Amino acid sequence: MIIGTAGHIDHGKTALVKALTGVDADRLPEEKARGITIDLGFAYKDTPLGGTIGFVDVPGHEKFVHTMAAGAVGMDHALLLVAADDGVMPQTREHLRVLDLLGVPDLTLVISKCDLVDPAQAARVREQASALIAATRFGAVPWYLASARSGHGIEALRNALFTRQPTLPITQAEGFRLAIDRVFVVRGMGVAVTGAVIAGVVQVGDVLRLAQRGIEVRVRSIHAQNLPAQSATRGTRCGLVIAGAEFASVERGDWLVDPSLILLTQRVDCALTVPADAERGVRDGELVLLHHGTAHRSARLILLDAAEIAPGRSGLAQCVLDRPVQACWHDRMILRDGSARHTLAGAVALDVEPPVRARKRPERIAALTCLRADNPATVLLRLLDCCPVPVNATHWARAMNLQLFSLLKAVPAGVTRLEVAGELWLVGDLARSALETRSDECLGQFHVSDPDEPGLAIERLRRMCAPALPQSVFRAWAQQAIASGRLGQTGSFVHRPGHRVELTDVERALWTKVLPLLINGHFDPPWVRDLARSLNVGEDAIRTLLRKQARQSHLVQVVHDLFYPERTMQEIASLARTLEMRDGMVGVVSFRDALQIGRKRTIQILEACDRLGLTRRLISTGRNNNASEKDHRIVRNPDLFMPGDT
Repeated sequence: MIIGTAGHIDHGKTALVKALTGVDADRLPEEKARGITIDLGFAYKDTPLGGTIGFVDVPGHEKFVHTMAAGAVGMDHALLLVAADDGVMPQTREHLRVLDLLGVPDLTLVISKCDLVDPAQAARVREQASALIAATRFGAVPWYLASARSGHGIEALRNALFTRQPTLPITQAEGFRLAIDRVFVVRGMGVAVTGAVIAGVVQVGDVLRLAQRGIEVRVRSIHAQNLPAQSATRGTRCGLVIAGAEFASVERGDWLVDPSLILLTQRVDCALTVPADAERGVRDGELVLLHHGTAHRSARLILLDAAEIAPGRSGLAQCVLDRPVQACWHDRMILRDGSARHTLAGAVALDVEPPVRARKRPERIAALTCLRADNPATVLLRLLDCCPVPVNATHWARAMNLQLFSLLKAVPAGVTRLEVAGELWLVGDLARSALETRSDECLGQFHVSDPDEPGLAIERLRRMCAPALPQSVFRAWAQQAIASGRLGQTGSFVHRPGHRVELTDVERALWTKVLPLLINGHFDPPWVRDLARSLNVGEDAIRTLLRKQARQSHLVQVVHDLFYPERTMQEIASLARTLEMRDGMVGVVSFRDALQIGRKRTIQILEACDRLGLTRRLISTGRNNNASEKDHRIVRNPDLFMPGDT
């Protein structure tokens, strides 16, 4: 368990830690000389139950509130000290506010220096401090009168603290995370970092990642609660000697994390809470200092559901940071004003990869409201109920620092799952209904306005009915809808299941004459004018017929008035694949020789293949860029125009 101190300067925090543990937490020469705490101090004490408690001593001066906030990270319990001869002071209020907003689980009030005043004065200070604490989420808390100098009350406080059990979170995050608060070099060993273990377990030999630099390091040794150990877990202060990073590349504020936690973000959607006793509210567009873990960043506030959040109120906001941070869902943060004089609000991270556009729409606000729930499984189920688009379960498992299979345990078996680029997307009932309804409406409108068209390309349909959905996800959903019969497909076009582009009787008769001529033309089929002259039919009638058949993927239009049958395109694709296997590319000359046609027609065919996605053009030049261009291609989509395609 980790216990931290809090309170105004010179209210006896360091002296109390020494009285409880026998360790002077002030380690810097400047702290000894000035008699005040400047940086975080640490002390450890074995308990009668066989464990070890770590104490974090924080500075009380108003200039070091950022250091105090860094020390509060990972605290399981806090001691708020109020000197009996001073009473509640400005930093008493400030530190209590920080503890409250950072979500420290429990608090004990200590009235220090009680030997310097009479019992009545100590009682008045206790009542004053208790009333202040009662206005926070801590409510009524245990209190002790103590004096580090005389020893009064120390034993009772020690017994109470050393028999406490830490309050565990509802859901245990799984990947290791440590907020670095000290970096130093251990002679003969290497770079060492210390901090509170926020989540997960680490063992000697594990590979971890320095989040800010993206450097992977190996754990050489571990000190947990100031004792050599083979592993360390959440709720302990931990020192790790690491290999693979230089001293200059590690700094306070960075995170040491499991390698799977690769996401760095400069935008975080949060739930903000402004304390009732705050000096003022927060405004849209305001520049603030954001404290996260042991780091602080400059951030711009974009309020999502109000123009201002007044004291005592809550709201939603997007924080746009000046530098990236490694954040996870429900991380606690503190917002201070730009001059670092006042703590304005607390923030709970909801989405660590939020959208830039449409961030204030009602459906987005509804999703953020779902994310405020404490249980990850509940959050996922609520997202499936309220989101009109599929939900990226892989993203949320990563953002919540959970294994995907752990998060999926609560998902009903009937929910549609889409595997897209190694990520799992879930389609809830609302999203399924919205996609089906909207796509049916778009296709219905298109079929009315363009009855002779076979349908819409999948990408065009996506832009019409779900523009915010990634292309790959919409394509995967559309393919499932086609396979189940909810959508129809002809060639590369999607349409309503019952929609067909029908040829008239005259067109069907004409097609039986045109198709053999195109097939017999092989790689040099007749042009529209040649077909019209040969069949004694008007060019417009031939052109209309061929375009209609091209829309149904029976033909490919290479250039204006020149069409190739599907069978011929399969032969062309087969030649391209063969040439690439033989030469490593598809060259203009080799392709011309294989087709036994002219260079101009060869280039026209290759350009059509580029447009269709079969090939991709590459250009290289000789030395000094003076040689003539070498125009060649690679096969981009080898599955296109395979025999048996329709």
